[in-house]
Amino acid sequence: MVIAKRRSILAVDDAPMVLRLLSDILKDCYDIILSKDGEQAIRLAKEYLPDLVLLDVIMPNISGFDVLKALKSDPATAGIPVILVTGSDNENTEADGYTAGAIDFIKKPFIPSVIRHKVNLILNI
Repeated sequence: MVIAKRRSILAVDDAPMVLRLLSDILKDCYDIILSKDGEQAIRLAKEYLPDLVLLDVIMPNISGFDVLKALKSDPATAGIPVILVTGSDNENTEADGYTAGAIDFIKKPFIPSVIRHKVNLILNI
């Protein structure tokens, strides 16, 4: 019998409450890797090569856009789909995210069913 490996998701946010919420929403179906900042996210993405990254846009030191650019510029991580997570209503945020390589957006505050749907959809394409 072959046991399939669970898919993994790297969740990146500087707010511990947001990381806990994302983990609670997705942990039943996926292995969740948590990162509290951009530098750590880049290291963990290279180490674990997750199936998907949920990436906060606004973080101190290294923004989500900078993390996204770093991931997309590294051949080892360039193929990992990234969903940007934001509370921003700035119209340019989405356009800039898609230009940088994001595959989708999730708006804060979260709707758990929307997160599960988007994650499932992207991982099953």
